[in-house]
Amino acid sequence: MVLKTGVAAGPVANLDIDLNASFTTELTGTTITWEDDSSSDPEEKTEFKMSFLNVGGANVGALTVKLVGNPCPDVAATVTKTARQTTDPTATSGSVALLDPADDTYERVWRQAVSNSRVQVLDNVAKVDIRVKAEAGYTVNQAVGSATDNTLIVNYSFVDATGTAVVSGSVRFDTVATAAAGYTLGNIRIVDTDSGASIRRR
Repeated sequence: MVLKTGVAAGPVANLDIDLNASFTTELTGTTITWEDDSSSDPEEKTEFKMSFLNVGGANVGALTVKLVGNPCPDVAATVTKTARQTTDPTATSGSVALLDPADDTYERVWRQAVSNSRVQVLDNVAKVDIRVKAEAGYTVNQAVGSATDNTLIVNYSFVDATGTAVVSGSVRFDTVATAAAGYTLGNIRIVDTDSGASIRRR
């Protein structure tokens, strides 16, 4: 998704958020459901659910992701929102409930302010909330592959009772902000909350 913020005098900043979830499996079925849960304010919010089925059609496990982009202007501003998605298999539009309880979770809240002559005019906010749950007879493992200022990669593996991975893949979350002429970007502030580790702030 791309969120462009401007004031009467012209553009202020762009916030570009990319989510890429890729999984490989020899199982017979994978279904994807998505829901646009955006409000009329500048916030753009979408939820996805991936469900994995075994050869008998029973559930192996599932993953849900909530993606949020929210420019928070401190002055009167206009936000133009553009969202795009490509899924394989094709996603079905419907209601998505985030997994609760979940076996593992990972949340990142990313922020970067935009200023004009040292006065903050905008605080770009991007969030991703990832949750996974394995069904009976399976377990799921979560491990961070990369956690930099602009990129987060979280790896997942669903394992059967013999210890064999039947589904494996990753969720990648990229954020890039750019400022228009006359504006400057502040420091990136991040809060990462991993169910298997302590909260990390920077």
